[in-house]
Amino acid sequence: MELFTHLRSWLIRYLIIAFSFFVLGGCSSLYTVVGKGASNFGQDVMMPYLLTTKDMELACSTGESLGPVLASLGQYTTDIQQLKVLTNLIAGLCAHEKAQEANLEFIRLAKIGQISVAQDARTRSKRLHTLAADRQYNAYLALRSIHGEIGNECPMFSSENDELTWVLGTMAAVQSVLSDTAGGGEIGVPKKLAPRAIRAASCLDTVEGNQRWWGLPKAIIALLSSILPGAGEEGVDQWEQMAIAVQIGEDQGVRISRALMAVGAENAGKIDLLKNLIRDQANSIKEIAPSHDFRLLDTVATVMIIGLSDMLWTEAEGHRTPHGALGTFWDDAEDNEGLDIDFGDL
Repeated sequence: MELFTHLRSWLIRYLIIAFSFFVLGGCSSLYTVVGKGASNFGQDVMMPYLLTTKDMELACSTGESLGPVLASLGQYTTDIQQLKVLTNLIAGLCAHEKAQEANLEFIRLAKIGQISVAQDARTRSKRLHTLAADRQYNAYLALRSIHGEIGNECPMFSSENDELTWVLGTMAAVQSVLSDTAGGGEIGVPKKLAPRAIRAASCLDTVEGNQRWWGLPKAIIALLSSILPGAGEEGVDQWEQMAIAVQIGEDQGVRISRALMAVGAENAGKIDLLKNLIRDQANSIKEIAPSHDFRLLDTVATVMIIGLSDMLWTEAEGHRTPHGALGTFWDDAEDNEGLDIDFGDL
């Protein structure tokens, strides 16, 4: 409600100004004023508010609805691009979660031999991965319009907000490559974005940069270096680097680095490591409060890890992680001691 109260106030103020410019100066001046106002509202109100919410559905709705409305004014002001990075990143994550749901359905149906409907779920998953890739790639394009092509020279950051946009846009570039691959390459996201993202993340891979941004620069570099042959620095254990990044993020209550490490573990087939990361996340969210200013990103991390847990459970047992049982697994003990499953709805 607070967000929409701000929005209503903003609309009333700028409609009055816009009407005055329409009468005095025509449509071009009107759109320029509204565009500038949209940029100010997005960066000063909408973006900070979204980052503090723990409601993923609210963030999805905002990113998918208000994002395009505000971004449509980008032709009248270049300042809107930072907002486009965030809204497209969020919208892409939402499409990714829907793709994961379709994939869980595919696994369940395939296990019971319903091949035709399983194939349909698989097709739906690929389409949603393609949608996610398109949105994530647009987040990267917005970043590129601000600072130029990533992976060349490091930009001169004028504020912490610039750094935040850079690291989130770099993460979006990485995700666009992964999502497009999962979707069958329909978008055609350039594979060269992955090594470029390593060089871009290195711009903030300093003691100060990693402390300020929850170890995410280090996590991006280590994740991609573990995936791309020959990309990592020789003699450096990338899993150890990811573990360092995870600890930094955990201490600050923004556990997005652990989510990236979990993605890397799943990609590398390190199932025992993946299980341990899921267990660690389940314990961590009970013991360490999320960052107030960046609660959304911590929520995103948990959602990503729940998705990986659901995949493991569905492949093994045919159903997602039991409610309230994140961090436990079907094979923890023969009698599943401590696994509290409510059979009342069966």
